[in-house]
Amino acid sequence: MALIKTTLYNYDLRVLGRKGMYNISAVAGVNQLEEVKASIPGIIKSVEFNDGNKYLDFDADTDTVAAWTIGGLVAGKVLAKVGFFAILAKFGKFIVIGIIAAFAAVKKFLFGSKDQVVARPAEEETALLEENNSTEE
Repeated sequence: MALIKTTLYNYDLRVLGRKGMYNISAVAGVNQLEEVKASIPGIIKSVEFNDGNKYLDFDADTDTVAAWTIGGLVAGKVLAKVGFFAILAKFGKFIVIGIIAAFAAVKKFLFGSKDQVVARPAEEETALLEENNSTEE
């Protein structure tokens, strides 16, 4: 028995509607890619939604919009590439120094300084000196 090795690919099409989507999957080999691409426009035209549920029937007054839209994702990527890295490049040193300073301040607040000297008030010192002098005599 001979084994035949074939490579198959899943091609996914998603046709968006107003309240959902229609998912179409095609399974074909690499050599059938051109045939799959040629059939896509006809497949998309064959999909029909009920009246009022087409993507083009969107009503901004009544329909809710997801927080993460395609435009938001694309804009987020652009902002992340341009804005975030530009700020990081320009102010990176200050940000790192600020973080280190914040950690040092928290550490000092919680644990105090190791170089602290405990000093007694002057009244106690003089009283102790007088006691020591009187006991030595």
